[in-house]
Amino acid sequence: MNRRPFWMWIVLVPVLLGACRGETTTPEIAVTPYPPLDSAQVARGRDTYRQSCASCHGADAEGASSWPTPEPDGLPPAPPHDDSGHTWHHSDRVLYETIHMGMGDPLRPGSPLRMPAFDDKLSDTEIWAVVEYFKSLWTQENRLYQAEETFKDFASTQSRQK
Repeated sequence: MNRRPFWMWIVLVPVLLGACRGETTTPEIAVTPYPPLDSAQVARGRDTYRQSCASCHGADAEGASSWPTPEPDGLPPAPPHDDSGHTWHHSDRVLYETIHMGMGDPLRPGSPLRMPAFDDKLSDTEIWAVVEYFKSLWTQENRLYQAEETFKDFASTQSRQK
């Protein structure tokens, strides 16, 4: 099935609706990064990140200095959260859950947490602010990709709940 990316619908729907009404002009499309970021949330997230995450992931989210060279256990050290890492590949839900519940070795279920859980250290609001801060570190292209992943994850979650 040939599906259009999520962001295309944001452009196509207004054009199609205008055509149905007989309008011949193309609506103006804002040239702002999509999706927009909440600057206050980004600032809050940056502060929370620097207090709680920077000791492992670097002051500017650049990751451990030895990233991505595996450690003796075969796993890489703390990854970067900018475009050079893989954070932008994950939906908002996955990012939130990783921070909230921590993360073990994904290839060894039940292994000790490689990243500690922050559920008892950070509020939900603080965790969401950190996720917003991460988004401020990505290119527009990667933010679009991540927004699509979030949309697909949400749609999948909704369909499972029915």
